[in-house]
Amino acid sequence: MIKKNLIKFLILLFFISGCGYSPIFSNKENNFSVIILSSTGNSKLNKIIEKKISIYNVSDSNNFFTLKINTKLDKIISSKDSKGNPKTFTININSKIIIKDPAGKLSEKEYYKSINYNNKNNKFDLYKYEKEIEKNLIEKISEELIIYLQSIQKNQ
Repeated sequence: MIKKNLIKFLILLFFISGCGYSPIFSNKENNFSVIILSSTGNSKLNKIIEKKISIYNVSDSNNFFTLKINTKLDKIISSKDSKGNPKTFTININSKIIIKDPAGKLSEKEYYKSINYNNKNNKFDLYKYEKEIEKNLIEKISEELIIYLQSIQKNQ
């Protein structure tokens, strides 16, 4: 019984490992560096973008992307209850990025993320939840930007 299960497991492992899967963000073929010329707007969110992108700086690369980042965060009261207290909120993050590729071509990319969430009685928990939402949204924007830079680099 144990031998049959072990053989099934080994066969399954063989098929899974041979499928050619490779994670997008750990691709070793990335041969580009990113220089951030300026970042305006929300500095905390810009720092998260800069940290995520700094992983892709290759010191011996001749392919340099230069970026200008402008990030804007808006927190809006979506609805109120009968007493006039906030019931739901909306967080909007708009990030406009100007990219100069290694060939000198300028392109502008705009990313917009939004989420609605309910108010909480405990304001400290609400604050922590909002910060976590902001971090998750800006990380999604960073990942989309990295994929865009990879596509530009591969098309050259």
